[in-house]
Amino acid sequence: MVLFTENNEQDSSDFSARKADLIDKHVGQRLRDRRRSLDLSQQDIAQILGISYQQVQKYECGLNRISAGRLYMLSHIMSVKVSHFYDGLPPAEDMLMGKIDMADVMMPNVETLPNPNIRDALTDLVRAIRDSKMM
Repeated sequence: MVLFTENNEQDSSDFSARKADLIDKHVGQRLRDRRRSLDLSQQDIAQILGISYQQVQKYECGLNRISAGRLYMLSHIMSVKVSHFYDGLPPAEDMLMGKIDMADVMMPNVETLPNPNIRDALTDLVRAIRDSKMM
């Protein structure tokens, strides 16, 4: 995707690789959550797909991007729609406009932690890091 500035110069800074990484990490987390809810191991998924369990680990951590074809197969294996892996992401418009950062994507996951003290401490830490970058 290429965006143009008022001078018609190419500007790709609005959608950086960093924002794409946020999506990859979110999709990987959704993959991990669904796999665990089905009581499947990384090895189980790897065998079905004909890949290594290490590759599944990399997908789940967001280190490697999942191709469209592989995501389609994963949705079939896990009996969900492809859109399941994107549920919970902020609107694309906000990401494109630079209104979303890692803290915004992480915060919903923090809310699922069982210990309220850890939840509060982690929330405070993430906000402090975000605020320190703004100064």
